[in-house]
Amino acid sequence: MFSGCLVGPKYTRPDLSSPSAFINGTADSSKQIKLEWKTLFNDPSLIQLVDAALNENPDVKIALVRIEQSRAALGITKADRLPALGYNGSANRTDNSDIPAKTEATEYYSVAGTLSWEIDFWGKYRHASRAAQNQLFASESGYKAVRNLIAETVITTYYQLRDMDERLAIALRTRDSRSKYYEIIKSRFEGGDVSELDKLQAEQQLAISEAAVPNFERQITILENALSILTGKNPGEIIRGQQNKDRPTTIILPEGIPSDLLETRPDVKFAEYLYIAETEKIGIAQAQRFPSFNLTAAFGLASPELSTLIGSDAMTNSVTGGLLGPIFNFGKNKRRVELQRKIAEEAMLNYKKTYLQALSEVESSLKSTSTYRTEYEARSRQALAASKALLLSQARYDNGYTSYLEVLDAQRSLLDAEIQQSATLQLQLVSVVNAYKAIGGSW
Repeated sequence: MFSGCLVGPKYTRPDLSSPSAFINGTADSSKQIKLEWKTLFNDPSLIQLVDAALNENPDVKIALVRIEQSRAALGITKADRLPALGYNGSANRTDNSDIPAKTEATEYYSVAGTLSWEIDFWGKYRHASRAAQNQLFASESGYKAVRNLIAETVITTYYQLRDMDERLAIALRTRDSRSKYYEIIKSRFEGGDVSELDKLQAEQQLAISEAAVPNFERQITILENALSILTGKNPGEIIRGQQNKDRPTTIILPEGIPSDLLETRPDVKFAEYLYIAETEKIGIAQAQRFPSFNLTAAFGLASPELSTLIGSDAMTNSVTGGLLGPIFNFGKNKRRVELQRKIAEEAMLNYKKTYLQALSEVESSLKSTSTYRTEYEARSRQALAASKALLLSQARYDNGYTSYLEVLDAQRSLLDAEIQQSATLQLQLVSVVNAYKAIGGSW
C-alpha cells in the first residue's frame, strides 16, 4: 500500500546522444586496455610525489570529510523513517490556599515512556533517504575527481619543473659556449683582426644568455614551491627523477567507446548523482502537499501521591492517532514543487554539460598526444640542424668567409630551437596525462 502511494517521479537517465566512437581514437574499443598510472608514469620520484599529494593534500582531505558529512546526513534521513522512542517525567504541585473550598495543595506525579511515529505514507522520508544516498554517492565521486585533479596537477607541474631544469641546462650550456667564443672575439679585437662591432655583438649575446639563467632558476623555485604545497609540505627542494627526454614518447593509452565515460569519469558520475538527488527531492516537495499521519503512544505511571506512584493502580497508557494536512496556503506548496522541478532540471542540464565537456576533453587530449608527438619530432630535427648550422657559421666566420651577423643568427636559432624542443616535449608528456585523466583513468 505504501509503495502504491509513493508520489514523485522516478529517475531515468536522460538521452545524451552518445557517439559510437571517438573521432581521434585509434584503439579497438572492444579491447579496452586497463593501464595502471604507476606503469604509465614510471618514475619513482614522481610516484612518491603523487602518493604524498593523495595522502596529505588539503583539498583531498576536505573531499574526504565531505563524504563523512554525507554519510551522517544519510543516517539522519534513515532515522526519520523509524519510530522515535523517548521518556518523560513530571511532578506538579498547585497551591490552593486562595480557593475557599480547598485549603490543601494538589500534587500530581507521572513517569512514562513515549513512542511517536509519522507514517511515511506518501514517501517523503523514503525520497529523502534516496536523495541523501545519492548525495553520498556524489561526495564519493567528487572525492575521486579531486584525487584525479590533484594527481594530474602534480604530474603536470613535475613535467614543467623538469622542462625548466632542461631550459636552465640549455641556458648554462649556451652561456658557457658564448663566453668562450666572446673571449676569442675579444682577443681578436685586441689584436686588430675584427671590428669593435663584432666584439659588442658577441658581448650582447653573452649577456642575453647570462640573463636567462636567473630567470629559469626563479621559475624552478616557483614550481618546486607549488609541488611542495600540493604534497602538503613546507616549500623546499624537490627530489628529481627521470628527465623528460628520458621518457618514452609513444605511449599506448586505454581507450573505450564514449558511453564508457558515463561510468569511468568521476566528474560525470558526480553530476549524475546530484541530478538523481534533486529528482528525489521533487517527491519530498510533492509529499508535503498531502496530509501526514502521526501515531503517538505513551505507557507509564501516574499518581497524585509520590508514595503510590509505583503500583498497579498507577499504571496508565494512551494511543493517539493524528492527521495533519494543508488546505490553503496561497499556492506555496505547489510553488515548492515547481521550484524543485526547476532545480532538478538545472542539475540535469549540468549533467549533460559535464558529459559534453568530458567528450571534448577526450577528443582534444587524444588529438594532442598524436600532434605533439609529430611536432616534437620536427622540433628535434630543427634543433639538430640549428646546432650544425652554428658550427658551420662559426667555421665560416673564423676563416673570413662571412660576417659575424651570420654567427649571431645561428646562435639565436639554436637557442630558440632547443627551448622549443624542450617545451614541446613537456607539452607532449602533459597531453598524455590529460588523455589518461580524460578517458577515466584513476589514481
